Amino acid sequence: MNKKRPFPFKPTHADGFTLIELLVVVATVGLLAMVLLPALAATKPDSQSFQCLENQRQLVRAWQMYAEDNNDLLPPNDYPWKTSFVQNDYVANNPAWGSHHRNWVVGSMNPACPLDTADSYAQFGKSMYLDPNTVLSPYQTNRAGYHCPADNFTSHMAPHGHTRSYSMNSGVGTIYTSAVENDNTDSQHRHTGAPVDGAWLPGATYTSGQTTWLTYGKMSSFSRPGPANTFVIMDENPFTINDASIAIPAAATPGNTWRLDFPSGNHNKGAGISFADGHVLIYKWQDARTYTPTVPEGGQISSSGLQTPDNPDCFYLASITSARR
Repeated sequence: MNKKRPFPFKPTHADGFTLIELLVVVATVGLLAMVLLPALAATKPDSQSFQCLENQRQLVRAWQMYAEDNNDLLPPNDYPWKTSFVQNDYVANNPAWGSHHRNWVVGSMNPACPLDTADSYAQFGKSMYLDPNTVLSPYQTNRAGYHCPADNFTSHMAPHGHTRSYSMNSGVGTIYTSAVENDNTDSQHRHTGAPVDGAWLPGATYTSGQTTWLTYGKMSSFSRPGPANTFVIMDENPFTINDASIAIPAAATPGNTWRLDFPSGNHNKGAGISFADGHVLIYKWQDARTYTPTVPEGGQISSSGLQTPDNPDCFYLASITSARR
């Protein structure tokens, strides 16, 4: 039985796009590019930010390893803020003096220090990060790891810039220098290895022996706000960096005051921050007052007392610094 062959399919119009359709597609792609490219540019990997985060990741890992090797005890974080580690070879000629100054990192960036001027940052900073008194030196052997590549600060007191850009949460760590220099007891009658007292945590006034806010002397002490929510190391503003700790208040109120230390804004108005659990991030500040302290003549801030009411960054920083006891 013969079957009729079906008629072949015949399109009602020619295959392909019409000119109008092509123009619509091109216009749509162009519009999407205009909208998306600026956003994509903002997320472009930044080599300086990446290296800063890697530096902090390595420092926090070294900090964790120190605790693992010292029965959970965290490194000291009470280096005297106006004390140069090398004072006219005083350490070399007086080993006992040098033994009084052990810290997670020794040395001060304060230009008032006798040798923290001119070439001293470059000359002595290179060695003090690998000195045995820098207790993280066996774990972080790269001295460049203490400096953020985005920190290009220079001044007449430090023409070669700073050798260190990072500071540690003033509520994190243990005491050493203050106890050793006072026959193993500080003003609060505590011995070496006791937690720092976090005297700047209450805010506007230095409060030695404060008991309102938690401090952390052991890895196991990060109960609140928890290791993933407690910062350890942060990029510090080059105008406030001096000793090895960064004083950030844990008390956040509408009239909150930064008494001393400010974060940096070196990463597109943000700073690198590392946490006790080891993770790191770049946090973009919402308020310019956070990273732009009023700088006095001479370039170093010793006590700014700047009020920053209703600054959202104050509340964020307070939340990752400490918690009430």
